[in-house]
Amino acid sequence: MAKPLILPPNLTQPTPLTMVDLSRPQPPVKADPSPSFIAPHMMGIRTDEEFDTFMQDSKSSNKTAVVEFGSTWCQKCHEIFPTFYALSKKHDQLRYAVAQVDYMKERACGVRFSPTFAFFNAAGRKVDEVTGKDPQRLADHLWLHSD
Repeated sequence: MAKPLILPPNLTQPTPLTMVDLSRPQPPVKADPSPSFIAPHMMGIRTDEEFDTFMQDSKSSNKTAVVEFGSTWCQKCHEIFPTFYALSKKHDQLRYAVAQVDYMKERACGVRFSPTFAFFNAAGRKVDEVTGKDPQRLADHLWLHSD
């Protein structure tokens, strides 16, 4: 029979990870809740209001939106970003955004893995999702949702 793990007094049991750590510093409140530009065809989203503005713009342009939900500390997010960026240029009929879940309160609640690529149809409904950093799966889903 295995002995139970006894930690030294200066160590504590690890706590489960939380999706969004609201104790972290929040970005300054902007007067205009529009997303920031990462590139001419890709937006950066850090708040729920910016996400809502991006989705409203996607609805008005009648385009499918692809949002990468990730965080600054996620190594896999950093590794897949160059591929995501290159694929976004190839499939230019879609709208693209990168959302930082650390600063979002409500819109990132369903995100369980980092990175998560969520696909929203022109009506704003989530229709597909890709998790992880597999470039071929991401490329396949982008091709599938391209018109």
